[in-house]
Amino acid sequence: MAIDQVVIYPSSKKVSRVGRYVPKWAIHSSAGVGVLVLVGLIKTLLPLIGMAFLLALIWSQATANHR
Repeated sequence: MAIDQVVIYPSSKKVSRVGRYVPKWAIHSSAGVGVLVLVGLIKTLLPLIGMAFLLALIWSQATANHR
């Protein structure tokens, strides 16, 4: 008497999830670090942009032809 072996395939959700599992704490911590970096960049670049506009205004007023 031969024994028929039944092959049971795993569900597609479990197969796709095994290779791409990332812990939630890693996602949240990387998002937090990203927000901190973004705030740091804005705090650094915003005054520089403001000073550039102010310098352009002063330069245009100083070189304007007064009648």
